Amino acid sequence: MRISEIQTRVHETAVEHGWWEQPRPVGEVLMLMVTELAEAMEAYREGNPESDKIPGYSKLEEELADVIIRVLDFAGGAGLDIERALAAKMAYNDTRPYRHGGKRA
Repeated sequence: MRISEIQTRVHETAVEHGWWEQPRPVGEVLMLMVTELAEAMEAYREGNPESDKIPGYSKLEEELADVIIRVLDFAGGAGLDIERALAAKMAYNDTRPYRHGGKRA
């Protein structure tokens, strides 16, 4: 399944479950993405136990999936083309020098 197809499905599910009855504040939606990342960190700190929601997967996998779902839902609601933007950004990153930006890690 293509990323654009997953984006459409994720957003349609959110609409069907009532999350888009009113326009969603961008800051609120972005912070929900951050919250999912924080939950992923907690899963890591807890030793990455098995998910209690999706058997056969770890809690870290579950939370990272939630991050992607939040991103794709927002992109779907905002009419953003994440699939093409992702490909373009990956192509740009291929041109960057080794450990660009001078960051330590």
